Amino acid sequence: MERNFLPVIFRISLRTSLLRKLYSTKTHQYEKSIGNVVNAAIIGAPNSGKSTLINKIIERKVCATSNKVHTTTKLARAICFENDTQIIFLDTPGVITDKEKNRYKLAESMRQACKKSLNCADVIGVVHDVSNRYTKDKLHPTVLEMLNMVSNIPSFLIINKVDLLKSKKQLLDIIRNLTNGVIAGNPVPNTSKIQKPLLGYGCFSDVFLVSALNGDGVKDIKDYLKTNSRLRKLEYSSDEWTDQPTESLIEEATRAKFLDFLSQELPYTLETRLEYFDDNEAEGKVTCSVSVECPSDRIVKLIAGAGGGRLQQIKSSLRSDLVDMIKKPVSLDINLIAKRKPSSKQVARAATSLPNPVVMTKIDGSPSHTGDDTFSE
Repeated sequence: MERNFLPVIFRISLRTSLLRKLYSTKTHQYEKSIGNVVNAAIIGAPNSGKSTLINKIIERKVCATSNKVHTTTKLARAICFENDTQIIFLDTPGVITDKEKNRYKLAESMRQACKKSLNCADVIGVVHDVSNRYTKDKLHPTVLEMLNMVSNIPSFLIINKVDLLKSKKQLLDIIRNLTNGVIAGNPVPNTSKIQKPLLGYGCFSDVFLVSALNGDGVKDIKDYLKTNSRLRKLEYSSDEWTDQPTESLIEEATRAKFLDFLSQELPYTLETRLEYFDDNEAEGKVTCSVSVECPSDRIVKLIAGAGGGRLQQIKSSLRSDLVDMIKKPVSLDINLIAKRKPSSKQVARAATSLPNPVVMTKIDGSPSHTGDDTFSE
């Protein structure tokens, strides 16, 4: 019996050692390294520019962006190496209310992702859209609630889209309102004759005026984060820029692109799924195919546009974003798929617990996939 038992132990041990060896080639190389690390949670109201800011800092379009709210749907990490410092950004969905959750059919996990990020953070950056005339003088109530829950964690305010502000003279009053008149324990001068109720947060350690879209003021944020880093074990290798698989990033980027091209709540009803993905290192390019499930045939035709023209525009714009993200030529195909209601026969079959195949109609508003779809910048 011992003769049979020992070889099994040996085989398991050998298999384990091989796995460890393979795993160590990428992961354990940097787990033994020590460097300056800072985890920065970036929070804010929907569409305040959180993802755009992170993309600009790390110089790669890793976070999906669009001109509509609720583009980011889950917590993701974006990694930036600056000399000897590793900055780990926690990109979060915009804070949502119950009304928004129901209106846009958003998952409860989006609400929890933002709160979860705070528990992992060394410092919290609050992005505030100063171009919104209705909310420029006050923080989002949910953001304020979250900050009060973690007042022990250092935080800083990022006033974004200052380039869209018509009058820069009002900036000091806006800063005073958003900080409750206090920055790092120091009072902010009151230049306004009209006294407004302060709806801000009085524990910010610093305030930055930026335009995330064109990069103004972004370097100051990077320098600030470097000063808040501390010496510890590096969490990622120097060639990693996100904790998300490329396949997931492609799906998120596709969803964001449809948000940009479609109006109102229509894009929120679509479901994107990566059907095919191949990262060909020998050829140095990525090939992928994404399916977009639509509520009906009518919606498929509406999205595709006359002669598939709109779908071609979406493909071209998305492909450009993917090249910016992956840093390789990308060959892309998008298929629009319409849901069909099950027939009475299928309903009866389901009721008797028999296999019920899903009936879908595939309508591809674009030409079949060819090498001409390859794009690089």
